Amino acid sequence: MRKKTFLYGVLILILVLSGTILALAANQDETSQNTQVTASSGEVYLYTGSPLVLSGNEVKMLDPTNPDLTATVINSRTLLPMRAISEYFGAEVAYDKVKKEAAITHGGRQFILPVTQSMIQDGRTMVPLRVICENVLGKKVSYYDRVIAVADHEVDLKANAKLMTDVKAKIGEAVKAGSLKELEKTLAAAEDFRYGAAGVSPIDDTAAPVAKVQNESAQSAEASSSADAASYSTTNVQVEGIDEADIVKTDGKYIYIAGNNVVRIVGADKGKLSDSTAIRLATDKNVSEIYVDGNKLVILGTRWENNGPILYREGPAIDDKATPDSAVQAEPIADQKSISIMPPYKPARSFSFADVYDISDPQRPVFLKGHEMEGSYQSSRKNGDIVYLVTNSYPSGGIVLPMMKDTTVSNAEFSMKIGDVMIMPGHPCPGYLIISAINVSNGDKTEVEAITAYGAAMYMNDSNMYLAFNDTGASTSIIKFKLEGMKAGYAGSGDVPGYLLNQFSMDEYQGNLRVATTVWEKNSNSLYILDPSLNIVGSIENLAKGETIYSVRFIKDNGYVVTYRTMDPLFVFDLSDPKKPVLTGELEVPGFSSYLHPIGDDLLLGIGADTYDIYRKDSSGKDVVIGTRQGGIKFSLFDISDKGKPKEISKYVVGDSGTWSEALNNHKAIMMDPAKENAAIDAYIGYESGQKAGGQGAVVMGYDNKKLTLKGILESKSSGVYGNDIPYARRILYIGDELYYVQDGRITSYHYDNLKEIDSLVLQ
Repeated sequence: MRKKTFLYGVLILILVLSGTILALAANQDETSQNTQVTASSGEVYLYTGSPLVLSGNEVKMLDPTNPDLTATVINSRTLLPMRAISEYFGAEVAYDKVKKEAAITHGGRQFILPVTQSMIQDGRTMVPLRVICENVLGKKVSYYDRVIAVADHEVDLKANAKLMTDVKAKIGEAVKAGSLKELEKTLAAAEDFRYGAAGVSPIDDTAAPVAKVQNESAQSAEASSSADAASYSTTNVQVEGIDEADIVKTDGKYIYIAGNNVVRIVGADKGKLSDSTAIRLATDKNVSEIYVDGNKLVILGTRWENNGPILYREGPAIDDKATPDSAVQAEPIADQKSISIMPPYKPARSFSFADVYDISDPQRPVFLKGHEMEGSYQSSRKNGDIVYLVTNSYPSGGIVLPMMKDTTVSNAEFSMKIGDVMIMPGHPCPGYLIISAINVSNGDKTEVEAITAYGAAMYMNDSNMYLAFNDTGASTSIIKFKLEGMKAGYAGSGDVPGYLLNQFSMDEYQGNLRVATTVWEKNSNSLYILDPSLNIVGSIENLAKGETIYSVRFIKDNGYVVTYRTMDPLFVFDLSDPKKPVLTGELEVPGFSSYLHPIGDDLLLGIGADTYDIYRKDSSGKDVVIGTRQGGIKFSLFDISDKGKPKEISKYVVGDSGTWSEALNNHKAIMMDPAKENAAIDAYIGYESGQKAGGQGAVVMGYDNKKLTLKGILESKSSGVYGNDIPYARRILYIGDELYYVQDGRITSYHYDNLKEIDSLVLQ
């Protein structure tokens, strides 16, 4: 019935536009109507189902503030948002709310048309493309094979195969799923590419998440007031202002430690530690990471539903509107009073989740809302009040659309809307990459957007998100999403040869995306610069033959890449001209840096591993290098003030062969303190035979006065306590004048200036 009403409104509009539009103010002053800069007055191309517009090589969103709107075909007519298409060609659009009329001013004339509710879609007035373009804007519209051309003249699309290919490659790579049948066909075509996805089927599980909050200390909830103004460490992130989730966070008063299915909250008062609170989640949940910001705690992870018979306690019926406090949490048990709920076997499946808590009183956290999306937790970012959760989902068992939960809507499970799904026919994938936007400051419902792809590396800044995945060939596909608050809209895709190391292989600067890749087929490495439409506009290829990228860092208009085989070449790039990137310098030193961190404008801190040559004597007694061996963790300080001549001005090696740290492959495991010019990591320190015994500890390294100095190694002591209530997390952080070392179930505090122990707490 709704569709018929919408079509009826459109038919009325067509009659109005073709016969009864009122032409007013024909001699209107031109200066009053050409007040905005148009994007283009030449040919533009659209693709049905795509939210993008192509003009030349430039890709733009059809409606930047409403990414769900696409060129939509209904009853053989292509509908577009009136304002978007009109303003694109220089027309002015105004809306009179009282008269419910829209006015389009173009070419010295003003066209008035009535607007009915049936014409409104997602807050936009949708109108027939041909009528607006030909009757109002004076353009010609051409159609062929989902491609639409709007120009001053007819465009013979059918006769121009190259043009069709170019348009489809730029704006036809991803389109809105038109129907469940189309979506099923797309997923079925990609079944051969499946990688162990879990099966799914709907179940009746209406219970909201329940937090089991246990106050384990009689200490007052008021933390030390001295901590209010104290500085404290934050998670080491890639982009300033964009937070990244981690397993340990602090708000300057408490330390939040996540792992297994618990978040432990530890009071920290000038080094004195107290086991304040534990938020214990259901046993089918596994906590991956957390955010802490002001009075909000966000817990992220994966909830699992396993195969096999499931036994539940008998209990009262759970109301669909139950609050977390009143809902009964069903937990698997095995006793004589348990009963089997039919069917006896449930297909295995998983859900990524985000649970939001109010921690105004950290000793009494209050559950606010929860979101679940079918699939496994991939990554996330937080910008202001919004958490962007990324899920990889592979539904099966006859289910086409992923299932989800949103406690702000209902505690019941429901499927995504097909209008929130895009498909990529040219990149077969049997599942979805899903972005969930969650506002942690209010009760707004979660906004979701899915695309038939999978994600690996993720980069995000204030306005865009890029998700990269290795394609079936020797290239990496990059999907761009435009971020507008709670909306994440597909904004284009592109490909680069080779494979990305991690998130630091991507960086956006002044609208251009810089990407560093290792090209295995060419046994070399490359650097590419892509414009905002993800066209490759500049590149440097065949870099460091026979070596592999070990770390990347882009800083403003400079790029730094470390490759490794037997030596550690640090390459410096000038990227100030995106179309002509230049390799300006190279430095070779023993070992390699797996992480690079900017120190001011002229220094770069490298953290990696030392290496040394292995020799044997040949038949003549001469020493011959037969290989290399990895030694201890190497800290390097590079002077990059001269782009052409990078220098290693200081180095320090901790330990020897067998030394390892999570910091070598996870930047969030590094504590950076720019005020005191210190860095700290947890590490297992190995030594060669005959040297002192190795062991676990926190390495505190200073880099003041352009020199690396070992401030100390804090010994790690086992807590001797294990289980689901004990998170496995190792981090170093500071709050004011105290340093804290989290060692799984033990937390130890130290005076920051002399590293003398203050207190130690073992979690129970």
